[in-house]
Amino acid sequence: FASIIPGVVAIYVCAISSHVIVAATGSSLNDLIAKYIQAPLLGLSQGMFSVVLLSFLVQLFWFFGLHGHNVLGPVLDGIYLPALFENTAAYEASRSVEHLPYIWTRGSFDAYAQMGGSGVTIALIIAIFIFSKRKEYRTVAQLSAPMGVFNINEPVTFGIPMVLNPLFAIPWLIVPPICCAIAYLATVSGLIPPVYQQIPWITPPGLY
Repeated sequence: FASIIPGVVAIYVCAISSHVIVAATGSSLNDLIAKYIQAPLLGLSQGMFSVVLLSFLVQLFWFFGLHGHNVLGPVLDGIYLPALFENTAAYEASRSVEHLPYIWTRGSFDAYAQMGGSGVTIALIIAIFIFSKRKEYRTVAQLSAPMGVFNINEPVTFGIPMVLNPLFAIPWLIVPPICCAIAYLATVSGLIPPVYQQIPWITPPGLY
């Protein structure tokens, strides 16, 4: 009951505002947002600095126990998902990767900087199996590996733990941005094409 009044007010304010905007401009609120906010941000999002910075911020939020992808979801999905859709449309129209409009899309982060989950933890699991002699690390790795293959890494993130762990802070924060930088340069140079297909995030690394 406490939510009824603010809920009704919010619905009416949004509905009236949307109606006024359509009546005054002839365009919907979504169209205006796409034209005046989303389009300029899409242009800014394609720089290497923006890509690396966002990857770093995802890791930084995770380091403090906050789900980085959820926190930055409005940016990642609001800006880079339309870029992915436009690349998909361009590929379907031409059946060629030569003239895709965007270098970096939402799928690029998942394909190149989230292998095994945030922090590229599939590499950590492999490294533990090969090099670590600590029983607790090997136990976490054994329990986490089946899920890590499908990019689910909460068992590693909270089992090692990676959260608030100064020992792992530097690799945790810098490995995904480094992966983004390498993939970005490879894409710009034409070594690999821009990502143009929407793939389920649980697709194993390599196949993704």
